[in-house]
Amino acid sequence: MKPERVLVVEPDALLRALVAEWLEQVGIHAVFPTNGPCEATAKLGSIGAIVIDIPSPPRADLALQPWRRLFPNAPIIAASARFAAGRDADDAMAGRLAVTKVLAKPYSRRELYAALGVPGHGR
Repeated sequence: MKPERVLVVEPDALLRALVAEWLEQVGIHAVFPTNGPCEATAKLGSIGAIVIDIPSPPRADLALQPWRRLFPNAPIIAASARFAAGRDADDAMAGRLAVTKVLAKPYSRRELYAALGVPGHGR
């Protein structure tokens, strides 16, 4: 099921803008934290999913834990240039990190949509 609002935690401004554009094209509102995981971020309202950059997969839990605490019911899509591409690798890494999906950077619009469960958008 397609989320209405997605929290995008991405340090790269160009990628943030691109992801926001892709999400808006399919009717998903992109939300960005202003100061990281804090009480102000928790007041953003309902979040249907989180797409988060993971710069260091061995230390992913440190990056994921605060977001899990703020939005415990939101599926998490972890993205990293350090993830190996391929379905088997993705499934194994998602299991290790206890996230819904992983995306190897650079990822395509189609891969983002698939990770978020957006039906019928394979451009």
